[in-house]
Amino acid sequence: MKEIKEETRIGNIIVKPTKLKDCYELAPIRFGDHRGFFKSITKEELKSLGFKEWNQNSESCSIKGVFRGLHYQLDPYCQTKVVSCAEGEVLDVVVDIRTDSPTYGQYIAVKLSSEEGNALYVPRGFAHGYMCLKDNSLFQYVVDNQYNTRLEDGIAYNDPKINIDWEAIKKKYDVEKITLSEKDSNRHGIDEVVRPFTREPKRFLITGVNGQLGYDIVRELHARGERNILALDVQDMDITDRERVFEIVENYKPDVIFHCAAWTAVDKAEDIPTKVYDINVRGTKNLTEASNKVGAKMIYMSTDYVFDGTKKGIYTEEDQVNPKSVYGETKYLGEEEVRKNPNHFITRISWVFGINGNNFINTMIKLSNNKEELSVVNDQVGSPTYTVDLAKLLVEMSFTDKYGTYNVNNEGYCSWAEFAEYIMKTTGKKMQINPVTTEEYLKITAAKQAYRPRNSKLDKSKLEEAGFKRLPTWQDATDRYVEELNDTNKMFLLEHPVKIKK
Repeated sequence: MKEIKEETRIGNIIVKPTKLKDCYELAPIRFGDHRGFFKSITKEELKSLGFKEWNQNSESCSIKGVFRGLHYQLDPYCQTKVVSCAEGEVLDVVVDIRTDSPTYGQYIAVKLSSEEGNALYVPRGFAHGYMCLKDNSLFQYVVDNQYNTRLEDGIAYNDPKINIDWEAIKKKYDVEKITLSEKDSNRHGIDEVVRPFTREPKRFLITGVNGQLGYDIVRELHARGERNILALDVQDMDITDRERVFEIVENYKPDVIFHCAAWTAVDKAEDIPTKVYDINVRGTKNLTEASNKVGAKMIYMSTDYVFDGTKKGIYTEEDQVNPKSVYGETKYLGEEEVRKNPNHFITRISWVFGINGNNFINTMIKLSNNKEELSVVNDQVGSPTYTVDLAKLLVEMSFTDKYGTYNVNNEGYCSWAEFAEYIMKTTGKKMQINPVTTEEYLKITAAKQAYRPRNSKLDKSKLEEAGFKRLPTWQDATDRYVEELNDTNKMFLLEHPVKIKK
């Protein structure tokens, strides 16, 4: 978005700069005659200012002297707002809380009224509030991001660091008393914002973008209005090429690296351990050392295969690891490399499925088209993980400093056979699923398999204790995935995975 430095007409609105960077007063042009007038603000006009997508339109009515604010939501749910007064008058107050802004800590107070018909454009990274100057004033606002009760926050209206002259304001507008909610009466100061905002947007680097998770991380970032994204696959950056990794990372200087690239073919890994080590360990080491050089956060995807699956109960993040496969061992050694970056997140995930690639659900659907029955193991138990849900959580993590190792997958546990039965149910397929033990399955198929943990039940208490929301149930995730597949455009992906270019 280009900064507007003088009064400018965009479409049918006049945009007037305020003393705060990127915050503008809007004056929609009124078209009228003897009957009255018409005015509008379009999505395209707002997008030219930096507004993302129209998410919510709300209004509130208050009596004179009521002050609501100073509110904001933490990233990645911070909102850009366009506010106005449909009836009566309000004094709109905004504070720039972006730490790298030249107007950080400064405020403006703008009167909005139905008579004037003006509005205020409040970008992300601002605390916002308003005081009613007349009884039953009707305040309206539209926002470009969803409401999230866990991430709402606010600054004290009378924070001395901001130093709003409320006595002068009360006198000017003949307000006898400022009325606050209990919550707004106990807000913290500007110095206590837990996740500081910046004017400069964050830069995200994603490895393995053509995989299921990398694809959905890019989709999630786009959905939140993030556009400063470098999404790479092996053709763009081979992570085993140390010189190339450092060249790209040092030039781009990402704030966050989502490391999704990995060797994930579990059975083939047993035959080529050196190659798998190069990718999962040496490649991760290269990326971690490069991340340390530019000060980027590292978000690394590990696996339930770091455990041997013999525990009687549910695995926590503190349980002793004991990988029994090349894949599991190299992913754990990758964890050890990532821990050398103090600003890291390690997420242990399992049974992943997403729209951009092959997975268990896709396989079951394909097999059901030409088989009447299928034997599926019932003594390996874990949790399927939908990359759409996982991507939302990983992006949310990236805006925090709650570093560490977390178990992350969809809620609930099932065996592979139970998973297959549910897939048949939700897709309406008729293939019969015959539950068998791992040993029986290997005899039936004569397949050569790497070791697989029988118990992959992962405890997610630590995730919740850190303030993150647990993922929906695996059944709910499966239903939503199948809905996505049923879109005729998405069914094409089963045979033609999407390739995202940087």
